[in-house]
Amino acid sequence: MNSLIRSFVISMSLLIATLETLWAQEPPTNTTCEFFERYEDWPEDLKIPGALVVADSVEGFCHFIASSNYSQKRTKAWTVIGSLESSRALLAAPEIKTLSESLDRITWTQNIESIGDAEPEMFLVVCDDRPVQQIPAQRWQAIGEAMRAHMSKGGTVGFVGPACVGLGKTYPKKTNPEGDFQGELEKGLGLFPDALIDFTLGGQCDRALCETIQAADRSVLLSIAKDNAWVLQGRKGMLFGPGAATAWVGASGHVPEASQRIEARSQRNGNAPESFLIDWTQWRRRAIERTLDAFPPPERQRPHVSNGTLIIVGGGGMPGGLMQKFVELAGGPEARLVYLPCAEEEDMSRDTGLLEVWRQMGAKTCSLMHTKDRRVADRDEKFLEPLEDATGIWFGGGRQWNLADSYYGTQAHRLMKQVLDRGGVIAGSSAGASIQGNYLARATPIENFRIMAPGYERGGLGFLCGVAIDQHFTQRRRQKDLASLVETYPQLIGIGIDETTAVVVKKSTAQIVGPGTVTFNWKNPNETDLREFVGKQGQRFDLAERSEIEGD
Repeated sequence: MNSLIRSFVISMSLLIATLETLWAQEPPTNTTCEFFERYEDWPEDLKIPGALVVADSVEGFCHFIASSNYSQKRTKAWTVIGSLESSRALLAAPEIKTLSESLDRITWTQNIESIGDAEPEMFLVVCDDRPVQQIPAQRWQAIGEAMRAHMSKGGTVGFVGPACVGLGKTYPKKTNPEGDFQGELEKGLGLFPDALIDFTLGGQCDRALCETIQAADRSVLLSIAKDNAWVLQGRKGMLFGPGAATAWVGASGHVPEASQRIEARSQRNGNAPESFLIDWTQWRRRAIERTLDAFPPPERQRPHVSNGTLIIVGGGGMPGGLMQKFVELAGGPEARLVYLPCAEEEDMSRDTGLLEVWRQMGAKTCSLMHTKDRRVADRDEKFLEPLEDATGIWFGGGRQWNLADSYYGTQAHRLMKQVLDRGGVIAGSSAGASIQGNYLARATPIENFRIMAPGYERGGLGFLCGVAIDQHFTQRRRQKDLASLVETYPQLIGIGIDETTAVVVKKSTAQIVGPGTVTFNWKNPNETDLREFVGKQGQRFDLAERSEIEGD
């Protein structure tokens, strides 16, 4: 009996010691990437159909007409809608008279309802020299309906006059075009999504107006210089005229105030797109970001793939035999493979070359999925079918923000993560590599020179948490970029992958495949220096422990 009691006491002592050791350790970090992304954290309509031109004056509109870039937007015929008094100055402008010589026709009407069946090639221009508040409500709504219907067909619409500010989500209440801001915002027609439009001297933001925009509004202030024109086509915005325009979102919690000032495109700035071009979707995302929790999360996440395999290729070609390995990991002849191109084009149905490669490797079930419509990716059962039982997914190369736009937070995204839950394989090259982390590196829609893109940082599909992945790494000399990202976000591991090189991730082990190198950057707690491991073919790195794995 004494021996039994002694054994029990020893066992309990060991158990208590073990529990005390565990309690003393740092709380466990996340071990997997669950589906935490939300559909509403990304705009549903990512661009407008057609094009929208806003100008507070005839002078501003004529800057647009006279621009050498106007040839890209030229239409076959015009209809000018407005009273004779409002339209006379526009129709008499020398720029319009010169342009009319190359048009099939230019007509004028006061009746907004008469243009409901206008063909898409028609340019509808509304002229009104009154502030929004002085336009009768019934006519104002009819203007909105006519412009929306024409844009839905891909047509171009314009509004000339001070009431053009009312085409946004909200607009500043003023007693007259030159009046002071009254401190109140009115609901606009919403043709310019999530915009608060204001015309000011020099295109500078009115600070009183800035202070009225709450984070919950999810709006972007667009200040345009008076007597200039602004064009939004799809998702890209440009200024026409001698002034400037500024997009602005305010600070909120973890998000600092941000702005972008542009001028009209010219010989002086023609090689610097961000000086004359604004991606409106990115700015809408920046406004939404003000309402969300901090990203990336301030705590370190444990990069870990609970089930399945990730293949992450640095672009510029494939390591020998890796594509065959992908097919084998997905089930060989029984694999059910899905290819998702990364493209801005609406139709990629002819991009079937990779499917043929897979079939030659023995895979029987191969599908191509592509959409630019988030609603399709979220709710179209027929579209989602191939993902329901997929065993392998391949993301194509291109610009990674396209993949984020289409799939982030959708049901398709949820089904992609379930491929890993079933023990399947997710792979991709170049953009298809970067999209696999939860932090989306190098995602600026205009150029891709900067590794950090506010508004798109949250856009990774998150198959591997706690990492940021860059590609074409040493070939494009991106070492300093990755280091700066990790200095900014020390909770992340930066992974830079060379061309024709890959990492294969199982659990928390990243094994290098191919002739190039893979660079891992990280910072340890309470250390100021950046750590780095540059690995070659066959070497392995423990993402959870942030260290090289020695030996076989």
